[in-house]
Amino acid sequence: MAVTQDVSNRAGEKDLTIHLRGLVETCFEENQYEAAIATLDEIRSSKSKPFPPHIRQLIYIALYPPPSIDDEVEEEVLKLGPGSPSKLLSRRQKTSVAPSPRASAAAYDVLMKYARTNTPASLACALPSYPENANVPPVNGSRTEDSYIAHEALRIERARCCWEILKEGFVRRDGGEAISSPRKPRARRTTRSRDDDDDGWGGEDSESPAPVSEHAWGVLRWIITLFERDEAEVEQGGQVRYSPLLLVQIPPSRAERAARWEVDMPLDAAFYALQQNSEARRSLGVRLLALLINLGSTTLLDFPMFLNAVSARVSGLPVEALEYLLSVLPITRATAQFKVHLCKHTLGGSSTSGKGRPKPQARARALPRRRIRTEATDVSVDADTTLSSQNPSTSAQDAATSGVPSVARKYPAISASDVLDLLAIPNTSDSGSAVQPLCLKSELVVNYGLLQQQVDDSDRDPRWIEVLRDGTLVKAVEEAFDYEDVKKGPDAEGRDYVRRRRDALLAVMSLWQM
Repeated sequence: MAVTQDVSNRAGEKDLTIHLRGLVETCFEENQYEAAIATLDEIRSSKSKPFPPHIRQLIYIALYPPPSIDDEVEEEVLKLGPGSPSKLLSRRQKTSVAPSPRASAAAYDVLMKYARTNTPASLACALPSYPENANVPPVNGSRTEDSYIAHEALRIERARCCWEILKEGFVRRDGGEAISSPRKPRARRTTRSRDDDDDGWGGEDSESPAPVSEHAWGVLRWIITLFERDEAEVEQGGQVRYSPLLLVQIPPSRAERAARWEVDMPLDAAFYALQQNSEARRSLGVRLLALLINLGSTTLLDFPMFLNAVSARVSGLPVEALEYLLSVLPITRATAQFKVHLCKHTLGGSSTSGKGRPKPQARARALPRRRIRTEATDVSVDADTTLSSQNPSTSAQDAATSGVPSVARKYPAISASDVLDLLAIPNTSDSGSAVQPLCLKSELVVNYGLLQQQVDDSDRDPRWIEVLRDGTLVKAVEEAFDYEDVKKGPDAEGRDYVRRRRDALLAVMSLWQM
C-alpha cells in the first residue's frame, strides 16, 4: 500500500532490528505471552516501525475469549474424576498455549499505546485489507510459523478485511477455524454474493454471527483510533478530512477508477454498536459512522450507494436510537451535508433510489429509555466555527496550493423549495409512528439552515432568505409539527416531543432572521 509506506517514511520510522524481533519471538515461542507483550512495550518507540506479525499476534491475543463457566467446570471435573489420562493431557496442552485474560488485557493496552506513539499507517500494515485493483487476485502466503500464537495469528493476515476479524466466532477457544473465508474474487455487482449473506445482520433471531464479537470491542476501538488519526494527518496535508486506511477496508469496484461502494460490513458494525446498552460501545458506533461520513465527503466513495445503505438502516431504528444518533454525531460541515441528504432520502424525497438495490432493513433493538434531547437543535446554532473548520472549498484551495489533487465531493444541490416540500410530506413511517419523520424533518431544517449560514452570499439560495423573512418557513414548520393533527395519534409523550421540537426549531429560525 503506497500510502502506508510514504507516511511511515515521512515519520522517520525505521524497521525493528533482528535482535529486538528475536527477543519478542523467543517469548512467544515459549508461550510466555505476558513477557512478550511487556518486551514489546519496552521496545516501543516512535522511531521504530512495529513488526507487522507482532502487531497481529497482539490483536489475536486481545481478541482471544476468556474461559467460559463450562470450560472451568470441565477443567475441575477432569481434575477430580478418574477420566482418561490422554484426555487430561490434551486439555492441559490446550490450556498451556491459550492466552490468559490477563494477557488479553495487556495486549489491548499495548495496542493502544502503539496507537499513540506510532503512525497509523505503520500499524495498519498488520491489518488485512482489500487490494487497490479488484481484478488482481490476492496473494495468500503459505508460510509456517514456529510458535502457536504466530501460527494462529496468520488467520488475521488471511482475512479479507478488518471487519472479518471482529466478527463473532473469528477467534475461538476450541481452536476451530475462523468463520470468515480466505480472500477471493467478488461476484458481480448485480448478483448476490457471499458478502450479501454474511454482512447483513437481521437482529437477535438471525443465525449470522454478530458483526462485533463480545471480546472484540477493544480491538474495534483501536482500529477506529487508527482511522481517526489517519484522517487527521490527511487533513493537515491540505486534503478534505478522510482516512485512506479506512478506504482500503472497502472492496474496490470492478470498473477501473470507479468509486468504492460496498460499505455493508462497516455499517453493520457501526449500527450493531449503536444498539448496545453500554454508552462506551454506542460511542464506537458513532465514531465509526462519522469516519464513513467523512469518507463519503470525497469522490472515492459512491455517495448514492452509501446513502441508500445508511437510510435502510436508519428507517428500522427506534425513535430513541435515531434521536441519539443524530444528536451525537460531530458538528461538522460534512456531517451537516450528510444529514440533509439522509433526511431527504429517508423522508422519500431522494433522487438516488434508483441506484443499486436496497439492503433489507435492520431490525433494531430498542435502546434504554433516555431523555429526548431537543437541546441538540439549540447547540447547532453556535456551531459556526466548528462547521467552517471542515469546509470542503477551503480544503480544495489548500490542496490546490500544495499541488495535491482534491478529492472533495460536490454534493447534489438541495433547494429551499425542496425543504418546504419535504416538510409537507405526511408524518408517517413504516412503524406507524409520526415521531420518526418529525425527527428527520427537524434535523433537515436545522442542518440545511446551518449550511446556508456558512456559504458566501453569492452561493446562498436566495429562496432560503425569502422563506425565512416572509414567514413561509415558519408556517411550514408549524403545520408539520402540529401535534393535534399529527396522523396515527401519538401518545402524550409523543405530543410533548413534537411540541418541544417545534418550539426549538422556531427559536433557531428566529436567530437566523437577525
